Amino acid sequence: PSRDGAFVGGLYLEGAGWDFQSIALTEQKPKETLSVMPVINVRAVEAKDHDFIGVFAAPVYRTQQRASTYVFTATLRTKIDPAKWVLAGTCLLLDPH
Repeated sequence: PSRDGAFVGGLYLEGAGWDFQSIALTEQKPKETLSVMPVINVRAVEAKDHDFIGVFAAPVYRTQQRASTYVFTATLRTKIDPAKWVLAGTCLLLDPH
């Protein structure tokens, strides 16, 4: 068990890929719409206490019907400007169907 949060598995990444070696967002592979995410440690922090340099604030939705299914925001490492992921509509999904 996590000492300061909860381990969450079964998330899917839409609009980007995940590089397991550098533990960061990367370009999507051709013809791949969703990427399976590794288990992540989810913990609550106040936004004022968080450093947003080198990370993308990814919205997490229950389904691909994003409008009213928002759950929380996850910070994901990126070596690319976070604006790229905003334009790509990158998000995490709990249920991709």
